[in-house]
Amino acid sequence: MRQFDIAYADLNPPKGYTQSGKRPCVVVQCDVFNRYAPTVVIVPLTSVIRVPFPSEFIITPSTTNGLSKTSRFLGGQIMTIDRRFLSDPIGSLENEYRAMAKTAMATVLGW
Repeated sequence: MRQFDIAYADLNPPKGYTQSGKRPCVVVQCDVFNRYAPTVVIVPLTSVIRVPFPSEFIITPSTTNGLSKTSRFLGGQIMTIDRRFLSDPIGSLENEYRAMAKTAMATVLGW
């Protein structure tokens, strides 16, 4: 598992306003932690497309990212999960989306 990989995560059961279900997520945790930590920091994606908040952006499916549907990066829903709830990667964000993810995360965290 590497930073910016996309994998399916089981986010059940639903907890309030957070995303739930089995859905693609972007690994945003740095690779040093990805090698050793039993948990992983992710940002969920949704196929519900609407005007994105400043912490969100739209990802178009490609063979590189492995997505089958246009998806919205939900930068405001950063979460830490046990890595056992994460599948093997289906793909990885392209460079243009990596830059957008960094900007979205900086927006959410006030950096």
